[in-house]
Amino acid sequence: MAETNTHTGALTVQVYTADGALPLANANVLITSNSGSGEELVRVLKTDRSGKTTPISLAAPPAVNSLDPENSNARFYRYNIRVDYPGYYTTENLNVPIFEGQTSIQPVAMIPLPADEERGKRITAVETEPNL
Repeated sequence: MAETNTHTGALTVQVYTADGALPLANANVLITSNSGSGEELVRVLKTDRSGKTTPISLAAPPAVNSLDPENSNARFYRYNIRVDYPGYYTTENLNVPIFEGQTSIQPVAMIPLPADEERGKRITAVETEPNL
């Protein structure tokens, strides 16, 4: 019988525009993870009037894995975040790290579509491995 992972971290997504000056309320936020069979939907959220999602709990490897740089076990799990908002490019943040016992705050800067552009265009940012 497979052992269930009981280790978790938390994630809050903060969505804004105008270089952080304007929060975007009611943005659609999709959290996914990569599994052996492809991308798997984890949660669908909406931002509040301050542009933030409520913190959600996500699976993470044990914190002890991060203490030893020689440890070959995963130090964090990676999640993908996609944000949609009418009139803006869809923005994707890939490989966002989640650590056990930590709350990650992922800022997402939304860029308005030019007046002649159609909805559905994407901007993708791939996160690099954190310095531990």
